[in-house]
Amino acid sequence: MRVSARLGRPFWVATAAALALALTTGAAAAEGPHYVVPPGYTRCPSAKALGGFFKWASVRRATCRDAASFMRAYGAAEAVRRSMPRRLRGYTCDIRYWRNAEGDIYASRHACHRGSVTIRFYGMA
Repeated sequence: MRVSARLGRPFWVATAAALALALTTGAAAAEGPHYVVPPGYTRCPSAKALGGFFKWASVRRATCRDAASFMRAYGAAEAVRRSMPRRLRGYTCDIRYWRNAEGDIYASRHACHRGSVTIRFYGMA
């Protein structure tokens, strides 16, 4: 009896599906940022600031209006400082950057926390 006959069609279908999933997951990880809204967060598609540079916001224990207001203040502070603020309005911000092949930053994800409140947004040209 051949090996393929013993393993059967379900084995090969499952193997092909697992391989396809692994390949697409790796490709997605290598790409740039995506608008990810974690569980427990609310998507705020209309919250934008700095001429649309800051966008793709989501909030936890805050309103989308709070996010828009914070993002406008963040954009104004960035314009004055010429660097991304790590602290603003009592929030502490974690920033993740994406770089192109030349090493230039082309996108960023900001997660700003104050107590149990979190405002997340992306900066993209």
